[in-house]
Amino acid sequence: MRIEQKFLKKIAIVVFIVLLPIGCIEPIDIKTETFESALVVEAVISDNLEPQEISLSRTFRLEEDGPSPESNARVTIVDDLGNEFLFAESEPGKYLSLDPFKAMEERSYTLEIVTQENRLYSSEPETLPEAAEITGLVAERVTYQGEDGMALLVDVQGPSKNAGFYRFTYEETYKIISPFSYPLDLKYENGSLVEVPKTKEERTCYNTKTSEEIILASTRAQVDNDLERFIVRFINSEDPILSHRYSILVNQFSISAEAYSYYETLKDFSGSENLFSQNQPGFINGNMVSVSNPDEKVIGFFSLAAVEQKRIFFDFEDFYTQEEAPEHFIDCVISRPEITVPEHIEALGEMLASGRVKYLGYTQVAGGPGEGPYMVVDAACVDCTVLGSNQKPDFWEE
Repeated sequence: MRIEQKFLKKIAIVVFIVLLPIGCIEPIDIKTETFESALVVEAVISDNLEPQEISLSRTFRLEEDGPSPESNARVTIVDDLGNEFLFAESEPGKYLSLDPFKAMEERSYTLEIVTQENRLYSSEPETLPEAAEITGLVAERVTYQGEDGMALLVDVQGPSKNAGFYRFTYEETYKIISPFSYPLDLKYENGSLVEVPKTKEERTCYNTKTSEEIILASTRAQVDNDLERFIVRFINSEDPILSHRYSILVNQFSISAEAYSYYETLKDFSGSENLFSQNQPGFINGNMVSVSNPDEKVIGFFSLAAVEQKRIFFDFEDFYTQEEAPEHFIDCVISRPEITVPEHIEALGEMLASGRVKYLGYTQVAGGPGEGPYMVVDAACVDCTVLGSNQKPDFWEE
C-alpha cells in the first residue's frame, strides 16, 4: 500500500534546506548549502492477503529533480513469534514480499532494513488496529464551500470501545466520449493527403486517477465511534469528469493513533504553500530509527492498517436533470489549414502524423482567406485515447 509520495518528497526537500532571510524580493537561484542524506520509508501493511509493498528512497537536494531510489537493500518484516516475511526488489526502490501475507490481530510486527552500505534501520513494533466497516457510500448533489457539485459521502461503523482513526484514499474512473468523430484518418503520402480507415476505437474511453491528498478522519472527539456523512471527495459540477458516467472506489485504512498523528502533521505541513514560511515544523518524526547511528534522521512511518473498500457508480443525469453536461476537457475549435502550395500540404501532414490534430472530414464549402478544404481539430476532441484508455475496465458497470 503506497502513501502519498508527493508529501514525502516535499518533506525530503525541506528537512535539510538552509532557511533564507525573510523579506527577500530579488529572484534567487536556490541551492542546498548543507545536505544530509536521509532514508525515506513508505510502508503500510494491510490485513488483506496479498503481496505487500515497501518503498525506499533518499532525500534529495533542492536543485535535483527528485528522490533517488534506495536499491539493493535487505527488507524483512518480523513478527513477535519470530516469523520472517522477506521482500525482494521488483524495481528500483520498490520491494514486494516474496509471498502474499496479511497483518494479523494480536500479533506485532517490526520492519527491518539493511542497506547496501550495511546500515541497519528498524521500526518500533506495530499492531493491527481494530477494523471498522464502511456501512454506506453515497453520491449527493450539494453546495460545498459555496460551490455546486457532487459529494461522495461515507458512513463508517467504528470500533465498539476505542476511538477510530482513519485514512482514506480513492480511485476514480470516468467515462470519456469524444465530442467529434469521423470514420477516416488523413495521412500524407508521396506529396498528397490520403484518407485511410481508422485502426482503433477513439470515441469512448475511460480514465482512472488516484487521490493525491491526505484524507483523515477520527472519532476521538465524539461520544460514539461511528463516522457519518464524511466527505471523501467533492467534485465541482463543471468538472468534465462528471460529464457522462463516474465511479469511485473508496479505500478506508483503520490506523493507529500514532500513525494518524504522523499523517496529520504531514498533511498540515503539505498544506503550506510557502516552503519558507516562519511556521516550519522542522523534522517530522516517524517510528523508524537508525540502529547503526541513533543520531541519523529517518523519514517515514511503518504502519499496519485494516482495510475496507466500497465502490459506487452514477451518471451526470442522475443528479442534473435540467442542466447541460460540463464542457469537454479542452476547447474544440475546428480549423481548415491552408494547402495552396506543396509546403502547406506537407506541414498539414506533419501535424496529423505528430498526433496534435485529428481529421474531421473534407468540405467543398468555400472558406475564408487562407482556409483549405480539410477540417482538423485538436486530437483530444476526436481521439479519446489522448485522455484515457479505450479498454473498458473489468469492474465497469453501465
